Amino acid sequence: MMISGEQIQTNIVDEVYYKQTLISDDTETIPLDQLFSVVDAHIEDEHFMQVTLDINEGSAAGGTNLSIETNFINLPLRYKNALRKLIWVDKTSDINLYMIIENEFVSQSNLKIALASSVSAYQDDAESVKAKISTWFTEQLQNIAQNKKQSEEVAEADKEDDSEK
Repeated sequence: MMISGEQIQTNIVDEVYYKQTLISDDTETIPLDQLFSVVDAHIEDEHFMQVTLDINEGSAAGGTNLSIETNFINLPLRYKNALRKLIWVDKTSDINLYMIIENEFVSQSNLKIALASSVSAYQDDAESVKAKISTWFTEQLQNIAQNKKQSEEVAEADKEDDSEK
């Protein structure tokens, strides 16, 4: 699916895109089906979309955000100023579907983003793209749990070292 530079500019500059936040307090059962149903409903929109699942109140509160966004480049839609500089009004671009995870233990920047597929590929074979997204989110959540555990072990070891002094 292609989009004109003018439409990209409208989507980004005027913030004309679909935005929805879903909430989950359960880290064991992540409701990706809810996320995917919203994506399915808005995947063909000429405006971009941002669907976020806040787990345990989201990354701002120490939880996790899982997002699926459409965009012409791999930057979150909230990076409006950076995106504006990359828009070529007289050029058309492919619309892609990106997976985004935010958590203090996911990376140094607390953010990781990856290409899921083009919107066209999603429209052609949504089930395989959904499987890719599910696998990627699962891997990232496992990495977060591992990094958090290591951080806690280091903090505990530091605490023991301090108490011996």
